[in-house]
Amino acid sequence: MFRQIAALPVQFAVDGSLYLYLVTSRGGGRWIIPKGNPIPGLDAHEVAAQEAFEEAGLVGRVMPLCVGTFEFDRARRIAEGKCIVDVYPMIVERQVRKFDEKRQRRVLRCDLETALSLVTLQTLAALIDRYGRHSGSVRRAGKK
Repeated sequence: MFRQIAALPVQFAVDGSLYLYLVTSRGGGRWIIPKGNPIPGLDAHEVAAQEAFEEAGLVGRVMPLCVGTFEFDRARRIAEGKCIVDVYPMIVERQVRKFDEKRQRRVLRCDLETALSLVTLQTLAALIDRYGRHSGSVRRAGKK
């Protein structure tokens, strides 16, 4: 069993519309969210912020509360097994032009429906759907 930490990078437009940032995995080019291994000395939400910066050049505020987990089967040369990923929401403020993995990944800013159509990992899609729909309803309720 492996454990990883991820950022769920989101941005709200002036009209309240929700946008998400997805990145491609390095191995297969699947659309996912930035994630990585725990880093000694950093809190989980700080790791999420670092992964979002390294993989997508995203800068913003990561919430310290985990909003859920998703699972996938990890198959690598060195180890195989189930990986559980703790997800922390990130309010994206900006994206820098130069970042560590720019040549290894693609980054896409998209609406909720597009994100759900691109993410093939069902456990991740379910988490994104729950978070996106909850965030949208909370955001709309706050504008009344």
